[in-house]
Amino acid sequence: MDLRTLIATALNLPNERVREEFSKSLNDKTGFITVAVLTDRQIGREYKFTQNEVEIITSTREATISINAFGKNSLALIGKLNTLFYSSFFIQSLKGKNLSLVSVSPIRNLTLGIGGASEERANLDVVMSYNNRVEVSQNEIRKTDDIFIRKNR
Repeated sequence: MDLRTLIATALNLPNERVREEFSKSLNDKTGFITVAVLTDRQIGREYKFTQNEVEIITSTREATISINAFGKNSLALIGKLNTLFYSSFFIQSLKGKNLSLVSVSPIRNLTLGIGGASEERANLDVVMSYNNRVEVSQNEIRKTDDIFIRKNR
């Protein structure tokens, strides 16, 4: 279950109402939520070498994810999601994906006046941490063929 599916499940919404930010199939008549990664930064790393000549590189990362709601009651929907981030269901689901919740931003009311009406919009950002691990083979050099050293004069 990815983060979008997790949000849809927590809010009891159909999966198609929680989508990537740059979806081409928007329907203005139905409210929806977008989820997009804003930044992803490395906050630490570790290098290990095993006896099997394998280099293991572990990178600890933090990703800032923007969650936007559009449509009727979007502010209430984001408020509910803000609360659900601290539920046992959400915390355990994130843990199952090797993610941890670092922080949740304040909720922002981004409602806009468009023409003679208004469009309700709300937003919050979450920061999640995770680890990337890469294993790279470091094969031993057993023989060198014809190494030439040239001196510049």
